[in-house]
Amino acid sequence: MLGEDVQDEMAETLGSLRADRFIVVTDDNVADVVAGKLAGALDAVAPTLLLSHPPGEEHKNLATLSRFVDLALDFGATRRTVLVAAGGGIPGNIAGLLAGLLFRGVRLVHVPTTVIAACDSVISVKQAVNTSHAKNMVGLYHPPELILVDLAVVALGSPRDLRSGTCETVKNALAIDPAQIPRLRRLLRRRADYTPADLGEIFDLSLAVKGRLLLADPYEKYSGLLLEYGHTIGHALELASTAHGAKEAALKHGEAVALGMVAAADVAHRMGLLDAADVAVHEELVDRAGVCRCLAAGIAPTTVLHHVAYDNKRGYRSCGGDEVAMVLL
Repeated sequence: MLGEDVQDEMAETLGSLRADRFIVVTDDNVADVVAGKLAGALDAVAPTLLLSHPPGEEHKNLATLSRFVDLALDFGATRRTVLVAAGGGIPGNIAGLLAGLLFRGVRLVHVPTTVIAACDSVISVKQAVNTSHAKNMVGLYHPPELILVDLAVVALGSPRDLRSGTCETVKNALAIDPAQIPRLRRLLRRRADYTPADLGEIFDLSLAVKGRLLLADPYEKYSGLLLEYGHTIGHALELASTAHGAKEAALKHGEAVALGMVAAADVAHRMGLLDAADVAVHEELVDRAGVCRCLAAGIAPTTVLHHVAYDNKRGYRSCGGDEVAMVLL
């Protein structure tokens, strides 16, 4: 369900699921705004529990998941309970894994509030949390019952979140559907002053690519691996930046993927797979999205390489001790 200013319709749609309880999973940034309002509306339909965690990748872990499992069971969760993920990709993944584990699977609904969640992470059946070694190392496959997107809410994101969010759409164009590049050139804005209509168009571009791949490969193990473009180094940069210093210095997921794509293009160029013009297209689109490559300054390459060695694509290809499997163009 996609629309603008559709909060009331969302609550009505959720009410039609005949849940005995609702558990809304969010982070502290969203808890007092969208998630709290949604939980209040749902509480009029069935008992509703709001579970919130501090924002940031460092909280997308087994400790947060374990705490939420206990709180959900204390609340009286049953097989008829519906988990509602309200927020960005981090609470979305935590809620998805929680829904997949409780009673070996209860219904999951995504209410994404960021571009990257709406246009990328919720359009998947992959649910996972991080470990100290790498991102998304512990997880399962659990499809959502519904995805409800209010573009007016998504458009309220900070300029940095909006810039980060467009980068997965850039990835889809570069790795899977280059015919989208001219349209993206028109849409992308460094200032991130996107209207809800603009974001709806970006959503359509992402869904066209990711939806097609997931129909063919729902578990993203074959053709779906193209969606991992830029993520090998991107995920490593993201984790390294989290440990690097101040919280505000941590890379957003889309920013990290953007830098990971530029790095992957450089690797491919060195291997003779891409020419200089192809690398320039990567740099141009990342620049148009408003992501500065200086964001990675100060991150130790040794830390990045440590996380790269534990990338979640390990095992798809046989690699030596000094090699890593990457998606290259």
